[in-house]
Amino acid sequence: MKALRDVALPPHSIVEEPSGLVLLAVQRRGVPLFHCRLSVPAGAGEDPRAKAGLAQFTADLLRRGTKRRDAHGVDELIEGMGASLLIDVSMDEAALSLTVPADLSQRALDALLEVALEPAYAEEEVAAARRRALSALQSDLDEPSAVAARATIRLGYGPAHPYGHPVHGYRREVETFGREDCLAFHATRFRPRGALLAVVGDSPPSGLLDVARERLAQVRWASEARPTPLDFLELPREPGLRALVLHKPDSTQAQLRIVSPGIPRSSPRFFEAVVANTALGGGFTSLLVDAIRVDRGLSYSVSTRLAMNRQSGLSLFSSFTKNETLHELVDVALEKMGGYAESGPSEDALDKARTYLAGLFPLGLESHEALAEQISDSLLDGVGLEHLVSYRSRIGAVTASVVCRVAPCSTARAARAASMTRGPLA
Repeated sequence: MKALRDVALPPHSIVEEPSGLVLLAVQRRGVPLFHCRLSVPAGAGEDPRAKAGLAQFTADLLRRGTKRRDAHGVDELIEGMGASLLIDVSMDEAALSLTVPADLSQRALDALLEVALEPAYAEEEVAAARRRALSALQSDLDEPSAVAARATIRLGYGPAHPYGHPVHGYRREVETFGREDCLAFHATRFRPRGALLAVVGDSPPSGLLDVARERLAQVRWASEARPTPLDFLELPREPGLRALVLHKPDSTQAQLRIVSPGIPRSSPRFFEAVVANTALGGGFTSLLVDAIRVDRGLSYSVSTRLAMNRQSGLSLFSSFTKNETLHELVDVALEKMGGYAESGPSEDALDKARTYLAGLFPLGLESHEALAEQISDSLLDGVGLEHLVSYRSRIGAVTASVVCRVAPCSTARAARAASMTRGPLA
């Protein structure tokens, strides 16, 4: 494969404030927009014991009123700028973001910081949010793919691991959420140390930093209290394959998930693992798609993916089929993954995977939102900006000799569990 050019990041500046907050300013010339994104260490991995889902619940309520205005007032504040407030909760962080016309940069920052740092958590809003969350969790029980996905997380990480529960939690625990839970979680997790504020606009980085600092000067963070450090247990590698069958009598199809320990995003094997996964089942022309969909017609949807979090990760296989062909799907998936683990991909498959990944990557850096997210995550995950700059050349340098030693190929060797949601049992 011919050498690939590295990516040139736009002008940027990174500064750590005395409070511990990291400021990131990125200049995106020629586009009259301003984007701001605040990432805080308030992900689902921080959920207290017996309070799974609290991080998501607490974040969802941020748009439902602040100390200055009610939920309707927050909507008017955001919509008055022609913007949409996005809130995302992963295992490692909660992130809030806004994109507005460039001349509204100060208003956007003020709005973002108010919503993120001054929540009211009114009793009536907490009660309404709890009802909505419980209703959504109940609805998930009617969706076989959701049932399988939730079971797979617990099987893959184990119940004692900080990542070992669904982001939205469990009904029995969400039922206990109250205003005091939200206030306590927000006070200890929405803090400057470990947080990152990214701003992207047409101005030079120094000017963007000045705007951010000016608005931050008006902000009072909740506290510097810190929660108990998380205990990231090593994921056990059990001999053999453990199967969990979830009986759903009304289901006409069977969902299959196969999971094994994976890697964190900061792993030195990151690039080899991404290429290996793409050739195995991460691309539309991959080995498993050909074997399961094209050659046998067992399923329309077949995929593998690497769930890479900051501290650990999982390697996942996902598909579905008719109840009658579930056993065949399991056999084919394990057989093909086992063979892949021994021999790796063909040179043609490897070249297709590298070309696909290298070609797709620059598209993920084109927008203000993508730049802020990609650079922020690289800093917070500890991989640095070189991870982005050299992504294409390092993908292109992956060879077949190293592919079968990384996470996606280990699924057949070290599979921890398979979860199957199926209809009537024969």
